[in-house]
Amino acid sequence: MKNRQRARVRHARSRNLLASAAATFVLCLGLSSGASANGTIGTPIPVDASLSCKDFDSANILSELVINPLPPDVTTHSDSTLSVATIHFESTNGWLLYWQQIGTTPAIHSVSISGGGSAMLYLYDPPVTEDAGLQLPAITPLTTITTNTTTSSPIERASFCYSTPGETGFEGCTLGYWKVKQHHDSWPAPYATSSNLQTYFGLDAFNDTLLAALNYKGGPGVDGAKRILLKQAVAALLNSAPGAVDYPLTTAQVTSQTAAALATGDREVMLSLATTLDAYNNQGCPLN
Repeated sequence: MKNRQRARVRHARSRNLLASAAATFVLCLGLSSGASANGTIGTPIPVDASLSCKDFDSANILSELVINPLPPDVTTHSDSTLSVATIHFESTNGWLLYWQQIGTTPAIHSVSISGGGSAMLYLYDPPVTEDAGLQLPAITPLTTITTNTTTSSPIERASFCYSTPGETGFEGCTLGYWKVKQHHDSWPAPYATSSNLQTYFGLDAFNDTLLAALNYKGGPGVDGAKRILLKQAVAALLNSAPGAVDYPLTTAQVTSQTAAALATGDREVMLSLATTLDAYNNQGCPLN
């Protein structure tokens, strides 16, 4: 209990430090309560360190701000389009990363971090302007004394995947839009909530409905990666239908790329495509 209390205090101090330091660079920033003291806004997914949201970016609308090496303490980083303030520090639970965007544009879709031979991807759907407590998978230190403590390694590299909706020339409605009942009347023909995944994505997809896929939670292993990809692929399928929205991909591209990724059985390939589709599905929704 005391360790948790100390961790919360340390996180709170870190929030204040980030806000104070960033103010001296550009403007007064303060982390909101969106990210809790012991968790993140983004969904953490273990990935390969080589993963990039640009891998499947055939529309060429995504960019990456890569910070390598990621320095400790408070720093700001910019590539002339995106500017972020970061604080990288060691806590009782290992090394943590807090970040905050300076300004409200462009839209940050994901952040990947890596170090010590491991990597973690944090997806944001919809995009956010800040997050707290990002860390690599915990490791158990090798010591001569048996302990129950685990810590995470220092983060060596951080990559921010972003786009500028409204300037890309494309549109895309989120999976959250398509799955809620009041928007089911916006589903374009021939798709229905009861349509089967395998009809459009092949037998490597699960034998579920399109609506069920939009509610997938993900999970570990290859099946978890399939769920993460398929929920974004269904939103992409609906977005790409003729007359729906001005989506970056055609229906044929969505179905063929998804089916091919599923057929590989490769978790990293599926997650890479899912990351790109997630960004494409957040390009702005013009529907009711």
